[in-house]
Amino acid sequence: MNSMVSSLLGAVTTQPGVKDALFQVDKLGEQGDHAALVALAAGLEARHSATPSERRWRLHAVSDHLEEVLAQGKDFESALALLEVARQPRDARFQGLHSPTRRAQDLASLLATFRPASTFIELLSHRRGPDDLTELFACGVHEYVLRGSSLASHPNVRDFWAQVVQRGHPLADLPLARLPWESSLGLDLGVEDLSASVSSLSSRMASASDDDDDAPTLPNVQVAVRDEPVPPHFAAVIATRGDDGPPSPCEQRVLKLRPSLPKAPADSIQSVLVDLDLELLKDTDFVTCGRAALEDVVSSLFGLAVFGARGWQGALGAAHGRLALWRTLAGLSGFDAALEPKALSARLDACLWYRFEASERMRGAARRLGLVCLRPGGTSMALLAVRDEP
Repeated sequence: MNSMVSSLLGAVTTQPGVKDALFQVDKLGEQGDHAALVALAAGLEARHSATPSERRWRLHAVSDHLEEVLAQGKDFESALALLEVARQPRDARFQGLHSPTRRAQDLASLLATFRPASTFIELLSHRRGPDDLTELFACGVHEYVLRGSSLASHPNVRDFWAQVVQRGHPLADLPLARLPWESSLGLDLGVEDLSASVSSLSSRMASASDDDDDAPTLPNVQVAVRDEPVPPHFAAVIATRGDDGPPSPCEQRVLKLRPSLPKAPADSIQSVLVDLDLELLKDTDFVTCGRAALEDVVSSLFGLAVFGARGWQGALGAAHGRLALWRTLAGLSGFDAALEPKALSARLDACLWYRFEASERMRGAARRLGLVCLRPGGTSMALLAVRDEP
């Protein structure tokens, strides 16, 4: 390790702030001194155990910034250097709450945010065997897909994905192309996609016009309900908040309806919700319910998976968030087959979707947010509600 890196490591652990260290990392990035940055990353990990606990946040701050500098680099060598950093073993004490899997997800997100798909595809050819950085690249593929890239036709991606499928990786269930009802997810990830915006707007307008054709089901109709088993992965989008704490309180139900409510207006669904006396809706003034376009439901569920109920990054990464989204949509819609894109899409289109919210009695109290899926024929409905803690 050269003297400059040693001096920088000493400054991080002994001086009052880290501003100068961050500046030096930027400078190394501008100079293209990737070897020094890789050595610095290893040094930060090695210093962790000898650094007083109240100062360890400095190591993490510099380490995170270092990875961002490499991800934002303009040359291919800086991307290769980021892979070198990803390969470095992390002591559990330095890793902290972030598991190795979560770290791989974060680095995949960095690459997809700052590098074009062509760079990612070229990086695939620099893997060091079938076990090298599998999670990072598996997540990276879906990060790019969600941002609108088409990767399935490239030989590097096809060869890698065949290995992912052979290993039985959970992400292998998802297609290597974004489906029409996922078109707004690129926007949710901060990617400007005008065509996606136009498509989403058209879909919402079509959904609004469909409301005019709803059957005249009376809001105060007396509906008998019977609970049905809740399928696995039903609440996948909120079953975990990753490494940042326990899941948000939620309620999940599947109900058989009698009589059936085909094309029920929102008032009818709202009446059923009130009669259910849901635990999460207690201590609230009233419930409001309205029809929702599928794209809005998808965006809401994806946001819960990736950003959490509180709205910040702290749940699943985008790739595993997409998997959680598909699993939750399958559970809500009553789709119990393998996650085949065409069949699932047809099922989702045949359902009616509603969004509901309960107002709080006390200012600053937790909001209650929920989604309802009225399954085809109106003989059953599924709901998922979450409490958004302040």
